[in-house]
Amino acid sequence: MTNTATQRPIYPFGDQPFALGMEDYQVDCAIHTDDLEQAIRGQWREQGLVVLKNTGMQHLSELQRWAEVLFQDFAAYEGGSAPRDKFGKHVFALGDAPPTIDLCFHNEGCYLPVYPRCFVIGSTRCPQEGGFTLLADNEKATQALLATDIGQKLKDKGMRYVRMMYDRELACELGYKPWQDTFFTNDPREAEQSVQAKGWDYEWLPNGHLRTSYSVDAYEYHPELDKSLFFAGLASHAAFFDQWHPFNAMPDEERPLNMTLGDGTPFTNQEIADIYAAYNHASLALDWKQADLALLDNLRWAHARPAFTLQAGEERVLGVAMGMMTERVGNRF
Repeated sequence: MTNTATQRPIYPFGDQPFALGMEDYQVDCAIHTDDLEQAIRGQWREQGLVVLKNTGMQHLSELQRWAEVLFQDFAAYEGGSAPRDKFGKHVFALGDAPPTIDLCFHNEGCYLPVYPRCFVIGSTRCPQEGGFTLLADNEKATQALLATDIGQKLKDKGMRYVRMMYDRELACELGYKPWQDTFFTNDPREAEQSVQAKGWDYEWLPNGHLRTSYSVDAYEYHPELDKSLFFAGLASHAAFFDQWHPFNAMPDEERPLNMTLGDGTPFTNQEIADIYAAYNHASLALDWKQADLALLDNLRWAHARPAFTLQAGEERVLGVAMGMMTERVGNRF
């Protein structure tokens, strides 16, 4: 087993000069009064990212109406790996990870057979310092990653995601997300049906935990770009919990999330560092003091959140809406 009681050295992110600027993707709603929806749709098609300011948004439930400019089929987050509260029918809260944790770059739902192509994120309150959401241009990150040994291994072997979900009905001090909340049921048979429908392998453990695993291409074809892009993320790797007690005292194989190469080979620290470096190659910071929300192509852009500190009286309140549901097709190299 992989014993990682101490934090492994990984490539830093969020503290380097950013290669891209948020202002290059902003649309000012105070200026585009007559053609706002057209401007949003056009920029989303061309750049895959629209950052809106001066929306007048008062509550995160309003993210739904902005998302409806691009899609109507909202994700229910069934099968999602992180705990989620809700601000409205289709708007989920962020903030499941402690602020002291670095939430690594990832594409939302990359471990699912059907994923949200569009990801809408917004904020109503943020700290004066830090608390950014980071975005990485996945087209440029993929190019950088394919120039590395691990990028080629991922191309050849794919990715394997492993999850450990505890039973909410049993006492568990190390609970992250129970299978009941993941599959919206208290019936183990219904949970199994959901797992089987997704094509995942699964096993009920003696302690009541449900362990699932799923192998898939590490790259996904983007039809408009006619390119295969890296579609994964280290937020599903056990290293995500290196800063999080008590999970960091557990072997990788027992943590709530882990990922390996498709053949089960663990990632080395250098390979993790190379993936971080690829994302940092072309990233930007969403400063929520200067923006209300962002609509992004979830295949074309990855997102992350560095650790941050809240001062007395400060809050960081974010929400997300997801949709434009798309079946995985794998790579087209």
